Amino acid sequence: RLWLVLCLVTASLAQQDWWRTAVVYQIYPRSFMDSNNDGVGDLKGITSKVNYLSELGVNAVWLSPIFTSPMADFGYDISNFTNVDPIFGNLDDLQELITQLKAVDIKILLDFVPNHSSNEHIWFQNSVRKVAGYEDFYVWRNAGTNNATPNNWQSVFSGSAWEWNSVRQQYYLHQFVIGQPDLNYRNPAVRKAMNDTVQFWLDRGVDGFRVDAVRHLAEDENFADEAKINPNDSLYYDNLVHDKTANQNLTFEVIAGWSELIKNKNADGKGRLMLLEAYNAIEIMLRYYGGADAPFTMPFNFYLLGAMSQSMTAADLQTTINTWLNNLPSYAVANWVVGNHDNFRIGSRVGEELVDGVNMLLTFLPGIAVTYQGEELGMTDTYLTWEETKDPSGLLVGRDNYEAKSRDPERTPMQWDDTLNAGFTNGTPWLPVNPNYWWLNVVAQKADERSHLKVYKSLMQLRKIITTYDTSISTIGNNVLLIQRTSSSDKYTLLFNLASSEESVVLTDSQYPTMYVYTSSINSEHNTGDQVTLSAGIQMRPKSAVILQTTPPGAEAAAATFRVASSALIVAIILSLLLK
Repeated sequence: RLWLVLCLVTASLAQQDWWRTAVVYQIYPRSFMDSNNDGVGDLKGITSKVNYLSELGVNAVWLSPIFTSPMADFGYDISNFTNVDPIFGNLDDLQELITQLKAVDIKILLDFVPNHSSNEHIWFQNSVRKVAGYEDFYVWRNAGTNNATPNNWQSVFSGSAWEWNSVRQQYYLHQFVIGQPDLNYRNPAVRKAMNDTVQFWLDRGVDGFRVDAVRHLAEDENFADEAKINPNDSLYYDNLVHDKTANQNLTFEVIAGWSELIKNKNADGKGRLMLLEAYNAIEIMLRYYGGADAPFTMPFNFYLLGAMSQSMTAADLQTTINTWLNNLPSYAVANWVVGNHDNFRIGSRVGEELVDGVNMLLTFLPGIAVTYQGEELGMTDTYLTWEETKDPSGLLVGRDNYEAKSRDPERTPMQWDDTLNAGFTNGTPWLPVNPNYWWLNVVAQKADERSHLKVYKSLMQLRKIITTYDTSISTIGNNVLLIQRTSSSDKYTLLFNLASSEESVVLTDSQYPTMYVYTSSINSEHNTGDQVTLSAGIQMRPKSAVILQTTPPGAEAAAATFRVASSALIVAIILSLLLK
């Protein structure tokens, strides 16, 4: 009886804690797969690719916004928080996607955008007209002298964060585009409305949320000016100290409320995850962890992403990784991000030769790994002319500066094959497909003997083995990063050469003098299964990476098969006992 109870408890904990070692795959729905040839990706398109996601080996998908929206910021301006925009499908389509994902044991996270709504939302329209109950749903302020803005706060997207409304005869706050008025979280009715939104989606079966722009939720209630960083420079967002418009104490109270809703839902035995987007200094970032009773609430760790550049060194990466790990609360789980829909792609940011090495680094580290769609292929940014640009972040800064601000290059369609529009659509794609699609695509990489995709899939299999292994991080000189994942009877070693020159790496290991190649970057001279004598030196081509294992090829697969078979046997025994 005790054994049976222990088995049931262990199974329950596994369900609760799936997120602790998950690989989360971000899907930008507009650009993933178009099922109806209108040029925009949709939910049915994603559903048609569930087998691809399953074969890839990821544990969860995060969908960028799919909610009803006029699309002033491509879905981050929401006019109905509890419905699907027709361009993506409907609630039934979403439910079918959830069902299909769960059938292959993939969780689903939705993009929750709580800071603001669209100016077309009925809440805002009611607030403009001062309809009872909505007067203070948004942040309204009277004009200053000569109709001046209430203070000097600036929009993330350029210009004043205040917009005059001629009907209400007041300014409203928009920390992003004009069409995204900020909700007023000092109003309990707003907090209830957004709590109801969270509960609505939890009840429909989602496994958690990525929470957008969370540091902007609340503002200083005295509405004082923000100080300039450089007093002699002009007034713009990055030249202000954001102590009045970011990371307010109320923000953390609101997040705690959402965590409580998730914790209550977790009573059903299924774990859920809440990842918070909050670009901040590390001492502030750590405040976004939910505490020992809500470890599933955590900030995205953007420090590794920020370290990604063509000039990065092994020492840079070691410092970045250790800074995060050494500052983590004891109860907390690490997470790692190297790309998303707001940042240039890895292949363009650090160079295509480093794609496999970066993916190895991302997935070899302990904790949660987040992959943006297409990074498993090594997709690169697409050059777009001013006339082709759609992103408001680029359009608002004008023709001369749009390339620095536009996020369109990393948002172009997923490259499935070498047919028209990379197999994404038979219509006209909403953004042009990268011209390299004819050779850089899923079908081609499935067929190639060595490819970024095949490397990535091998990494997904490896994560199943090393989830509980200890981690050590060091460098060999300034150029080679060495990370080891170790158990009492096994070891895996990642060597990542970031230099533009060849490196000879000599390792000393009395326990494992000989190791075998588990996987290697496609620009490496080493092949899976190669035997390596550590003391003789390992030749590393420029910008190559390799993962070594202590067991001969195939041994880890046999061990994994044994673990699966053992688990199946335990489940069968439990069921037989329960049925007696």
